[in-house]
Amino acid sequence: MLSFHNSFWFTLFNYQVFKVKKRTKDILNKAINLYDDDYYFKTKQHLTHNQLKALKKEIKQIADTKNNGLIKFTKFLKPLVLPTAKRITLEAHFDFSKLITGKNIVVYMPNHKSHLDEFMIGYTLLTKNLPIPITAAGENLFKSKVSGYLLKSYGAFKIRRDKYSEDEHYYRMLSSYIGACLISGEQIMSFQEGTRPRDGKIGMFRKGIIGTIESLFNRIKNDSDTDIEDITFVPIAINWSENPDEKKLTADLSAKAESTDLISRFLNLRKTHSSKDIRGVFLGFGELLSYNQFVSENAPDEKSDGYAIGICNEIRSRVINLMPVFKKHLFYNSIQYLSKYNKFVKTEEAVQLMNITQNNIMQNEHPIRIIETDDYSVEGQLELMVKRDIIRFNDKGDAFEILKPNLVNYYANHVISLLEERGD
Repeated sequence: MLSFHNSFWFTLFNYQVFKVKKRTKDILNKAINLYDDDYYFKTKQHLTHNQLKALKKEIKQIADTKNNGLIKFTKFLKPLVLPTAKRITLEAHFDFSKLITGKNIVVYMPNHKSHLDEFMIGYTLLTKNLPIPITAAGENLFKSKVSGYLLKSYGAFKIRRDKYSEDEHYYRMLSSYIGACLISGEQIMSFQEGTRPRDGKIGMFRKGIIGTIESLFNRIKNDSDTDIEDITFVPIAINWSENPDEKKLTADLSAKAESTDLISRFLNLRKTHSSKDIRGVFLGFGELLSYNQFVSENAPDEKSDGYAIGICNEIRSRVINLMPVFKKHLFYNSIQYLSKYNKFVKTEEAVQLMNITQNNIMQNEHPIRIIETDDYSVEGQLELMVKRDIIRFNDKGDAFEILKPNLVNYYANHVISLLEERGD
């Protein structure tokens, strides 16, 4: 016989399972109705019962199964799951309460550095009492059943990049699913670079899913059953002092995506970087952008007559203006420059060049914020670089050679690209 304590948790668990199933069923039903309406508009025929049944099964493969109970529970485990979350530098240019509205579609648009970006942003939103958004995730992340289950439980839905722009049926399914989520009041997050840039720079923000959301908004905004009036786009700049994915990102610069088991990724994190090695994460939430206001102040895109490309460019610009550099990235930048002329880089020269670069940045008309993490020192950074086999010292110990130039370039290019993009 179950004790009262065990019975309570058993009942609570079943209640959460019921809520998840009810939410998923509601969204799937709305999605197949949207698909059927679109199909009827083009063919003047409705889908048959068997077609709807098969369609529902297909969309279920795409859909998230967000479990708010599980998400709220793991909020308390944050120090154990993501120790680095204690070292976030948070910068926000609006009141987070403005994002709690049923009348606006809320779209978070971060740049992309690591597979852990989604979790860092999500946990930050939880601390602001905001819902976890559903998040577009490439199919390559759903490698195992366990990681796929956890991703979907935290709001990730699956995207086939190879089908998104070429398969009409698939695009209509994805569009119908997203539309159903938006009608149901879900917020959404999408990494518009499409993948994590291998060169350390901030990639171009592609139209992609933003064009889909724009089309859906213009389709449903006049629906009497919804109260949706606008789209609020949220620029998010994220940067890591040490990227947990640096090894994969810099091993093969031609790779666009790789199969990743996030469970193994988490378990391996301590082997790749101990939590003390990742000494800082910057998370900046920029000024909100209203779709209606943007439309009133700008001309439509030349090719599509929509505004998605212009919005992506504007959000990317705001992300760049938010983005800081970590002081240790300046050190990588100095090493990159000096290594062009000498096999061995002298420590003293690298430090001098880093200080000159920092002074120049601070004196620019539009200075870039420089973050110096707790307990930062050149000696500590060099020790960490030796530990990761990035550099190797000479016998005298006053100079070092670079063993992993791709990794050095990754962090150095971030500094260079920000200076170039901001015209400094």
